[in-house]
Amino acid sequence: MVAFSTLILLVVATSFAAIIISEVTRTANDDLAQSAYDSALAGVEDAKLAFYSYQKCLEQGATLEETPNGDETLTCGEIVYYMNNPDCDMVANILGRYGNNPSGSGEVMIEESVGSGNNMSQAYTCVKIEKELSDYRTTLSSANQMKAVKVKFADVSANDISSVRVSWFTNQDKMTSDLKYSNFNVGNQSGNVVFGSLNDENGASVPPTISLAMIQTGPDFALDDFEKTVGDQTNRGMVYLVPANEDDLNEMSGQSEDYELVGYDGIDVEGFKKSNDKTARNLPYVVGCNPESAADFVCSVEIALPKPIGEERNNDTFVFVVGLPYGTPSTDVSLEFMCADGAKCGAQTITNDDGSEQVDYTGVATLDGVQISIDSTGRANDMYRRVEARLEGSTGSSLSLMGPLELLGTGGSGGGESLLEKNLSVTSEYGL
Repeated sequence: MVAFSTLILLVVATSFAAIIISEVTRTANDDLAQSAYDSALAGVEDAKLAFYSYQKCLEQGATLEETPNGDETLTCGEIVYYMNNPDCDMVANILGRYGNNPSGSGEVMIEESVGSGNNMSQAYTCVKIEKELSDYRTTLSSANQMKAVKVKFADVSANDISSVRVSWFTNQDKMTSDLKYSNFNVGNQSGNVVFGSLNDENGASVPPTISLAMIQTGPDFALDDFEKTVGDQTNRGMVYLVPANEDDLNEMSGQSEDYELVGYDGIDVEGFKKSNDKTARNLPYVVGCNPESAADFVCSVEIALPKPIGEERNNDTFVFVVGLPYGTPSTDVSLEFMCADGAKCGAQTITNDDGSEQVDYTGVATLDGVQISIDSTGRANDMYRRVEARLEGSTGSSLSLMGPLELLGTGGSGGGESLLEKNLSVTSEYGL
């Protein structure tokens, strides 16, 4: 009896000890993971400061690169060099952060703490800043339902762009959501209602409906140009994109009077053009979304762009506005700009099997300074976390409320006396 009781107590004690050790190990790993994540975020914050220094140098007229000479005090030319030759140490070099790392290991120490037998050494090991990107990304939510961006390209002019590919709802969103695809009223027979209601018992659909507006001009324009279409040319347009899965697409195929069925194809130039035509019947476009897609986004469609009135597109007045009409659910959105046939854009160097190099073109234009990508890796002891952040680039790419009025008020020239008398006020349609 004594031996049997002792054996039972030993098994119970061993089980408790195993559980306690497991929980302690998991807690320590969670603490390390969070600390590594904090270190990566510290790298992001330092990258913001480094890019701010770069922007200040540009404002002072610095354009030429200077090869760093090893002095502690950097010149603007040296900062420009580091920004145009990104590597893991660029942020630390610009900010002079290596002074707190006597080991010279190439990482920047954030914090080193010792307590209760838990030694933790925090640092960010690699932070890169990229200002030339292949797409523009943003997150739309009830608090941020609309985003306007003025696009600028590094390798081509705005006139070389023939279409825009809009993608939304990432696979990460898909993992945490129920794909209901209920925003479109498939069973509607009245011919009047083509959008779902937030008051529906199923709630807002997933993925969400989004809108995309385009604003463009030729080298010269008048205000009334925004209200008309001339042949295949127009200065503005807007399309609404409603998601649907394959089953819904099959059911909708016989009910195409109240919507434009796109499926997995693209939208031709009539999409933006007819939305500015008061005599045309403008309908939402139903876009096919694939829940099993291995791509970054579940929903994607390419939309052809009309030429502006005057044929030649102005590089300084090429604007897109992406919106979330229902305000829910939140979604990530990507905009990619495709080149016309014959335009070489998206250059990348490919190394062949024999070691030779050749330049290939992706067909996707490279955005210049519209957004900044920060890739930061943080460490805590031997635990690593990696963070990627997108920041808005220069103030010229993000439009304020007054931006369009200021642009039009100066005749599109950006200077001189205003041609538009601005007397604005804000009112509320609800009683206070």
